[in-house]
Amino acid sequence: MQASSTAVLARFEGSQPGAPKHLRLRAAIIDAVHAGELPAGTKISGERELSAALGLSLGTTQKALGRLVDDGFLVRRHGHGTFVGSARRPVPGSWHFRFLADDGTSELPVFTTIVERRLETGAGPWSSALGPDAKGYVMLLRRLEVDGRFEFASRIYLGATRFGRLLRMAEKRLADANLKAVLESEFAAPTLRSDGVAHVVDASAEDAKLLRIARGCGMQLQIVGYSFGKAPITFQRVFVPPTRHGLRLEFAPPEPTAERRAPATAAPRRRASTAPLQRPPHR
Repeated sequence: MQASSTAVLARFEGSQPGAPKHLRLRAAIIDAVHAGELPAGTKISGERELSAALGLSLGTTQKALGRLVDDGFLVRRHGHGTFVGSARRPVPGSWHFRFLADDGTSELPVFTTIVERRLETGAGPWSSALGPDAKGYVMLLRRLEVDGRFEFASRIYLGATRFGRLLRMAEKRLADANLKAVLESEFAAPTLRSDGVAHVVDASAEDAKLLRIARGCGMQLQIVGYSFGKAPITFQRVFVPPTRHGLRLEFAPPEPTAERRAPATAAPRRRASTAPLQRPPHR
């Protein structure tokens, strides 16, 4: 058995048995990478060998490895095999919403993948929130992975007149990045406060396909971010499928640094419940 199989096997056997096996395998590989047990460039055991070592079907192993390739954790080299890519780092400094571990206190790391970037010229809740923009709106569609346990979808809209350069920025600049930090450093547009509302909704066909889940209910967050002068700069729509993990919401950022402190008094911090999202009863 290759050393990579041994490292993955130990973490797979220690994972939660109730979770889907392909998610347990993905989480085991991710944890081994982050722990340094599988350094960048390490060759991963073949799919059949890994399946036999873990007692999994070949399809389950292929599903787990395929998503890790899609998300950049693993790299396939034709004729040579599958290797650990450059180690990804979780999104730093998140404060809008953070998922909690089973202890109800520790926050889980989140990794982002840019799925699509486009110019949106139509009207919608984003245009109502941000106001008219002659050049349209930048739309960033992201798939976010929470510690290898589950995924959720995020669409964020920004006025193209000011933020159109986001469509041309290198993707690696935006992947696993805190977008609020990018807006502050690249556009001098810090997010100083936010307002949000949550609804329980049915997953759209697009979100179900993106997250590879069955159509069902989940939580939709709509968050508007404001910068200096109470100007709205972002409209974000998030879909989270049912999960046992609590969600911590904060609509005011940490205390701003002196160089970006807003002239106006900051809004008081508000916290939402951290109760886990549950599927509502059928009617």
